[in-house]
Amino acid sequence: MTGPAPMTPAPMTRAGVTRAFVYLQLTSTFNSLKQRLLRLRQPKYLVGAIAGGAYMYFFFFRRVLQAGASGRHAPVFAPDMVPQFAPIAALGLFVVVVAAWLVPSNRAALRFSEAEAAFLFPAPIARRTLIHFSLLRSQIAIFFSAFLLALLFRRGSSFGGGPLQHAAGLWLVMSTLNLHFLGASFVRERLLDLGIRPLLRRVLVGGLVLVVIAGCWWWLRTHVSLPGRFDLADTGAMRNYVTSVLGAPPVSWVLAPFVALIAPLFATDTAGLLRALVPAVLLLVVHYVWVVRSNVSFEEASIDLARRRAERITAMREGKQRLRDAPTKPRSAPFRLAPKGHVPIAFLWKGLVAMGPFWRLRTWLIACAIVIVGGYWLAADPDRQAMLIVPLICAGMLGSWLFLLGPMIMQRGLRRTLDHLDILKASPLRGWQIALGEVLTPMVVMTFVEWLLLLVLVVSMLGLGHSRPQITVANVTMAATGIALIVPPLFGLMLCVPFAALLYFPAWSGGSGTGGRGFEVMGQRLVFSAGYLLALVLALVPATLLGGLAWLLMTSLAGASIAVALPVAALIASATLIVEMVLAIDLLGRRIDRFDVSQEMR
Repeated sequence: MTGPAPMTPAPMTRAGVTRAFVYLQLTSTFNSLKQRLLRLRQPKYLVGAIAGGAYMYFFFFRRVLQAGASGRHAPVFAPDMVPQFAPIAALGLFVVVVAAWLVPSNRAALRFSEAEAAFLFPAPIARRTLIHFSLLRSQIAIFFSAFLLALLFRRGSSFGGGPLQHAAGLWLVMSTLNLHFLGASFVRERLLDLGIRPLLRRVLVGGLVLVVIAGCWWWLRTHVSLPGRFDLADTGAMRNYVTSVLGAPPVSWVLAPFVALIAPLFATDTAGLLRALVPAVLLLVVHYVWVVRSNVSFEEASIDLARRRAERITAMREGKQRLRDAPTKPRSAPFRLAPKGHVPIAFLWKGLVAMGPFWRLRTWLIACAIVIVGGYWLAADPDRQAMLIVPLICAGMLGSWLFLLGPMIMQRGLRRTLDHLDILKASPLRGWQIALGEVLTPMVVMTFVEWLLLLVLVVSMLGLGHSRPQITVANVTMAATGIALIVPPLFGLMLCVPFAALLYFPAWSGGSGTGGRGFEVMGQRLVFSAGYLLALVLALVPATLLGGLAWLLMTSLAGASIAVALPVAALIASATLIVEMVLAIDLLGRRIDRFDVSQEMR
């Protein structure tokens, strides 16, 4: 007697595959939302959700609701000014696309989880179907991102037009770039199969870009004059000059695809939007056909990417920070480390080795020499002298940005201290030595970067030759010297603030849990940022008062000149900051000595 015949699986049709993909995506989205809601039971996520929701409402949604109730606002920029922004934005897109061909060295991979890769790759599904699934899933994030950006930033109140129009333009740009990045990864994979390594590919692409740039420069140097003083008088004149350069052939020919892609963003009426949509949609379709028809093996790289993502998520769930890939080759030492010496210097040596060979003293000296020679060359010719205002503005903006946000960005390196704190506490080191050693590397790196930007400011100001009596060589030099004295202890003190937050609130340090996304995580970062700014303002009060008092005494009572009063006041402020930093390092050291890794990292 024979049993029932074994069931043969039904052939998987395209409709069945589509239903399976829809079910997989809906289930994954539902589980992700459920997981985010369940973790609100933890106080750190609940407080973050409240802070993030309040921030989103008061700074974005309330303005959108008020704008909808009062009607559309008049555009900030005149209609004839709007087309000037398109070539500038197209130039930015050109740089992004070139970087996609030059910088990456990873292999072609689609973003799947380990479970999805184990379920989908062995299934009888064509590669083109997997690409479609990946593209459609990415469209969910792109659609909501474009819609929220258009809604929150109310593009219609700046350039004219409505938020839906802006959302359509943003969706086209983001979707086309997503397809281009994926297609570029497929081409890089084909080049690897042909034996063309990443270095050779970078040389070929870089050479092609240099040829294009050289050809454009050779044509423009005989047709477009260098910017004069009137061209750089204000932002409007600078915008007109840059637009004229980018609109002249052959630069306009190179930027034509990028201008066509970004044109819907800057359309001021419905008719202009419809005209701009035709070439933009055509570019999107071309990229779609390019990606879908690419027959490239991406399974192995996708599995490896899914594995590394799973390892990072597991590390974050265990309270560790994001894992880093080991360097592919040995790195040179930044300086010779003596067998005996100060412990923080060893931490600095280790940190500079981990950052890579670029962060060396010789690189900084070469950059300083380039700044001095370039500034002298521009200042020597009256026709080129006005161009110094560009590095002056850029250095001022970057220097201010580094002061405000640099320590918050560099604290990511400090977070890794928590992963190795058990090993450091087992060594014969004092707590203040560990604290100073961990702060020393980001402080030194940011100090040298700020000094370089300060040198750019000095060279540009002296090269411009201002006629104001206060702006002399002595005053500019002494002011720069004073700022240079304040920078190291100020950065050290600013780094102690987020480091203290990590040590006193390790469970709130971000990244732990189920992921680093969501408005509740954004709320955590907002709370920490507010605390960081408050603590920084309180720490700067003594140095500001003492430095300002020294300035007043020397200028008002002693009658000292600005060139003498500036460095003295800066020296007193710097000494005050050093005292505060010593007290902060001692406080952090005491906290490290009492830190229980087994209990407080939960």
